[in-house]
Amino acid sequence: MKTKNLVGILMLFLFTYTFISCDKDDLTDKVEIVKMYVSAETDTYTPWGSETPIECMLVKEERNASYSKLPFSGIDGFVYKKGTEYTLKVEKTTLANPPADDSNVRYKLIEILTEQEK
Repeated sequence: MKTKNLVGILMLFLFTYTFISCDKDDLTDKVEIVKMYVSAETDTYTPWGSETPIECMLVKEERNASYSKLPFSGIDGFVYKKGTEYTLKVEKTTLANPPADDSNVRYKLIEILTEQEK
């Protein structure tokens, strides 16, 4: 009987400790303002589950050395013009609980800092 009570108390303690020690930062979206460069060049990517390549923008954040692919609709409020190079100020939101079939990062245009046709 004492062993059952001891195991029950131990389980309750472990559950409480686990619940309290959860990192609260992982439960909220992380929002930051970043400078982003958009290339005048485009590229293609093949979405998961498709065999048809889709044209996309090439973008990089200020602290990144190389460009990555982003769909034309990847920056909310921004309309890409092919052949134009941009420097943008964007709000980057890293989702704490992203959809299973989508990116964990969202971008929203704040301001077009520079725009230059190539």
